[in-house]
Amino acid sequence: MFLGKVIGNIVSTIKHKDFAGFKLLLVQPIQPDGTPWQDPLICIDIVDSGEGETVLYVDEGNSARQLLNLEPNGPVRPVIVGIVDEIQWQDSADVSHARMPAHEVFVTKARAAKDSMPRARAK
Repeated sequence: MFLGKVIGNIVSTIKHKDFAGFKLLLVQPIQPDGTPWQDPLICIDIVDSGEGETVLYVDEGNSARQLLNLEPNGPVRPVIVGIVDEIQWQDSADVSHARMPAHEVFVTKARAAKDSMPRARAK
């Protein structure tokens, strides 16, 4: 399993039958501290995650096919299996770290909403 950040939606009017009915999201693989470490990939979303959320995904065909109840030769690999609330880890110097990605998304959205509100002019 891997950590990723949802960075966009994928819209497709024509797709393989095994993808029918599933939401497709663009996910940036990340390290626990939030830094990217690979190119983004398209994931099937089975947990109703959204843009900006940190997620847990599997990137192995057999696991994905079992989760989606597909035939053994289905062309599916990355599937989002969870939304991350908190990450705790130790670095190479045995220093403990923690982040709450869900809170980071909420704070960012709240700031964006506040910044887009009209401001009263001083008279």
